[in-house]
Amino acid sequence: MKEDLFLENISNKIKGLRTEKGLSQEKLAYKIGIDRKYASLIEKGTVNISVKILSKVCLGLGISMSDFFKKLDY
Repeated sequence: MKEDLFLENISNKIKGLRTEKGLSQEKLAYKIGIDRKYASLIEKGTVNISVKILSKVCLGLGISMSDFFKKLDY
């Protein structure tokens, strides 16, 4: 799988889970301690998200990283 497609799938999954949970980008960003602009870049797939930040995102969304990747479309 191409790296860009994988990153796009991750960013789409984050946005989908966030909206499913009824959270704004701002609320999720505040909850996990990142800037809202950075959260926006993550969801656009324009930054390569680190494992550390992805772990925080998953925690903020109430999902384990293993479940996040199980539900990810490859």
